Amino acid sequence: MTTPRSTPPNHLPLDYETTTEPRYAQEVAQNHDLQHVKGDDYVIVYTCPRCGAAQEDPLFEPGFRAARAANAPAGARPAAAASANVLLPMSCHCMGTHDARPEGRSGCGAYWTVELS
Repeated sequence: MTTPRSTPPNHLPLDYETTTEPRYAQEVAQNHDLQHVKGDDYVIVYTCPRCGAAQEDPLFEPGFRAARAANAPAGARPAAAASANVLLPMSCHCMGTHDARPEGRSGCGAYWTVELS
């Protein structure tokens, strides 16, 4: 038995396909919103560059800061590490309809790595 899924507005019901293109990362990098939620928690809000579904992913500050520090130049002071770019692996996780999607999966199959500064 499968769980019914609702289709988000502006969503393209493409067939599921594990795929990536350079433009996916470029589109998300240029058109995202990084929102402070509370305390050390942040959310990145974006639209899937393949199927158009609106999405948001939590970014927890300790891990986000550690990722920034890991990408900082060797010997950088904490202030420099905090401003380093972060490579963030992402994928579509919408609940819209995508024929041929494997059981237990979400999204349209698109994935990318975006660089946040």
